[in-house]
Amino acid sequence: MANPFQSASWFNVAHLKPRLRSHVRVRRHVYRKEVWYVLDDGAAGRGHRFPRGAYLLIGKLDGTSTVNALWEGLVDRLGEDAPTQDEIITALGQLHAADLLSTDVTPETAELFKRRKKQRRQVWMQNLKSPMSFRIPLIDPDAFLNRTINWIRPVFGWPGLVLWLAVVLPAILLAGQHYDELTGNLWDRVLATDNLLIMLLVYPVVKAAHELGHGYVAKANGREIREMGIMLLVMFPVPYVEASSAAALKDKWQRALIGAAGMIVEVFIAALAMFAWVLLEPGFARAVAFNTMVVAGISTLLVNGNPLLRFDGYYILADLIEIPNLASRSNKYWSHLIDKYVFRTHSNKPYAATRGEKWWFVFYAPAAFVARMVMMIGIALMVAEKFFIVGVLIALWTIWSGLGLPIWKMFAHVFTSPQLHRNRRRAVQWSMGAVAAGVMMLFVVPAPHHANTQGVVWLPEDAQVRARGDGTIVAIPAREGQQVEPGELLVETAHPILEAEVERLGWRMAELRHEADAQLRRDRVEREVSTLQLQEVGERLAVGRQRLGELDLHAGVSGQFVLAAGPAADMPGRFVKNGDLIGYVTPGHADMARIAVSQDDFELIRGHLNGVKFRLANRPGETFESAIIRAVPGATHELPSPALASSNGGPFPLDPRDQQGRTALQRVFLYDIALPPELADVPFGTRVHVRFQLDWEPLGWQITRRLRQVLLSRFDA
Repeated sequence: MANPFQSASWFNVAHLKPRLRSHVRVRRHVYRKEVWYVLDDGAAGRGHRFPRGAYLLIGKLDGTSTVNALWEGLVDRLGEDAPTQDEIITALGQLHAADLLSTDVTPETAELFKRRKKQRRQVWMQNLKSPMSFRIPLIDPDAFLNRTINWIRPVFGWPGLVLWLAVVLPAILLAGQHYDELTGNLWDRVLATDNLLIMLLVYPVVKAAHELGHGYVAKANGREIREMGIMLLVMFPVPYVEASSAAALKDKWQRALIGAAGMIVEVFIAALAMFAWVLLEPGFARAVAFNTMVVAGISTLLVNGNPLLRFDGYYILADLIEIPNLASRSNKYWSHLIDKYVFRTHSNKPYAATRGEKWWFVFYAPAAFVARMVMMIGIALMVAEKFFIVGVLIALWTIWSGLGLPIWKMFAHVFTSPQLHRNRRRAVQWSMGAVAAGVMMLFVVPAPHHANTQGVVWLPEDAQVRARGDGTIVAIPAREGQQVEPGELLVETAHPILEAEVERLGWRMAELRHEADAQLRRDRVEREVSTLQLQEVGERLAVGRQRLGELDLHAGVSGQFVLAAGPAADMPGRFVKNGDLIGYVTPGHADMARIAVSQDDFELIRGHLNGVKFRLANRPGETFESAIIRAVPGATHELPSPALASSNGGPFPLDPRDQQGRTALQRVFLYDIALPPELADVPFGTRVHVRFQLDWEPLGWQITRRLRQVLLSRFDA
């Protein structure tokens, strides 16, 4: 049996006398009470972390001892705990790839060019995997930061904090006061073509200030910033600086502050823009202030501050919990768990992490994956509404980088990895079985299916007092709050023009009768003409009298009369149109709720309904069974109540042209559901949360239908 401490490739490095390059500094860090050593590459502005065992070798690389001699010294000192020859070769390879080593052997020019080409390819591959941030390095900004740092240094420390709070806190209060004005129809305003031109100017400027914030704080803490360039952030070109040299700082709070510096600057800029937006009149300058708030506020909260995305929030979290490379280590830990417990690759060594780190790894990897996919698909949908091709490209890129590439790597690992040579059959079986099980779960196994919507506790149709024709209110005989009976007069209305027309038709009717009587002995044709005229006028008179009779409104049910159009004293003299709601006759008990259903769910409810359950907004802990008792014919854009609009907590977006707050952007279908007797005393207008129980259906088909509905409704595709 071969000695596990020895390697067949040892002869390639045993005679070398490597040493660390002169610009490399070693810094001692403590992460979760464990000592690590960071090789600070000042020339490249990067740090490389190694455990204590590796440092026992790295710290002795002075160019005077051979690799073999150094390893034998470690074996004498550590015994069985000493690193193997393969581990030594791996560590030296990492140092060599990072250009941290020099040896007594003259390097081959071809090898140097090959290594440089490989590094560039790795950068481009990383860009392709991250459609959120495609980086193009351009310049070294360190000299510029050195020349200008003294201009910025006065705002560091307590004076800067006091100034920041003095500006930001009042701006937050102003934003709260103008919340509806700022957020109303936000995405349509942001993605409007003319606004995108302003956004194109504002975004790079705000992000330049963001990145300079990172650079100046890093420079104030003694770090070098060696890379600055352009990042295509969802197709927008914005500047960036590479501040990874902060990883070499010993104090985690300094590292976290450098990570947060950009967001601190952006929030300050957003606060200044808030003051400008309030003071300025509508126009170009106010639009610039609004876009500055959108860029510096929303992007900071949703993107930069999100620890589940590989931006500032992620690095701040990793620094504060003392887990460098949190994302990549989480993914590797999940791969380790699959290899060990699913594929049973028992030759794998224990994963190098503490118990606390492993808990972070278990939860972080899936949470980050979901957040990344939701963010990118959401951005793709919003962009596609205005620019279809660009949105589709972003979506395809996201699906490939987030799903396609990881799946490809997984199968490549299963079919080609040397680690699985002993149990490859099991790995293949489990992998293919997992795929088959996933397909079965998505497209074969039935799953619960339901549709959710909202409604309000509703009055019967005959309890609503609506104008039955155009007219002017003359008087309201019934007092508000009075108990009335069916047929009792509630509202008197008049239509002077209609009354005059009816009176004119009456006189014309009498005139035609006299003419008909006088023509009894005359020509037969004249008599028939007079008869037809008399018949026509009679029909018109009947219609007019009917309309006059409908002007007065009577109670349809017994109950309490309540006005809905205003105080009774203000009603006389008001003109009302046919169908206008004037009041109610509340029967004293509720027996139904009116529900609005989106057109996406209408066909499902009509053809696959199994039951109805609902909850009242004022009694969220109780669930009630119900049934549909009536479907209002046809679709409508008018909501039963403004409470169902999205601006009031409902599920239906409003048409921005509607001033009343009741016209939905898309058509809805109305249903009435029965309320049980125990809810008879529920106030009318109470919000109702309804769940329609549908036939069970595989989850994959449910997702496919929803996706198709989104494409049809938003893109007509």
